[in-house]
Amino acid sequence: MRQAKLSIIGVLIIALLAGCTPLRKPPPPFDPEHTWQKRQLALRKLGGWKLKGRLAIDAIQEAWTGTLRWVQKGDKFEILWISPLGQGSVELRGNPERVTLRVPKEAPITAESAEKLLGIRLGWSLPVSGLRYWLLGLPAPGLPVLSRSLDPFGRLHSLSQGGWQIRYLGYQSVKNYQLPGKVFLDNPKLRLRLVIDRWHLV
Repeated sequence: MRQAKLSIIGVLIIALLAGCTPLRKPPPPFDPEHTWQKRQLALRKLGGWKLKGRLAIDAIQEAWTGTLRWVQKGDKFEILWISPLGQGSVELRGNPERVTLRVPKEAPITAESAEKLLGIRLGWSLPVSGLRYWLLGLPAPGLPVLSRSLDPFGRLHSLSQGGWQIRYLGYQSVKNYQLPGKVFLDNPKLRLRLVIDRWHLV
């Protein structure tokens, strides 16, 4: 009988203690937009980066594939695009004011933008000024954003800017960042398909 009373008292004490325990608040719902804003701030602070990947270019009547290497240090960039099977290479070095283009067996040529150089020499143009940001998964500053969509983790899924439609088909972890692993870019005259094999933050 005594044991039964002790058991009842024990149950009552546990119930009272449980009643005094504050209720835990449920975790706030995940907000992709809030995460996206924080992600933008972090990515824009990157001082420099390098990438190596595979780039396919599909123009109106021609197509090329090759390896892309890009080094960005502040406003300075070095881009090397190498075609397979010894078909040649294109090298761009410069900054927002002056860019030099080098191709094998030709004298270097210089202009105020990479887009102009490529258009004159090759007949097609990479959107270098925008790509610097698009490759990181960011809109380019100074250009209107016509539309954008986010994935459930607050990363860019698609972007319409500067006459280009950009789609992000995968991301990869690089240190504390989520950086694109596959980027598709389209405009009426050119299609770019880039698979990034390796990122290096500097």
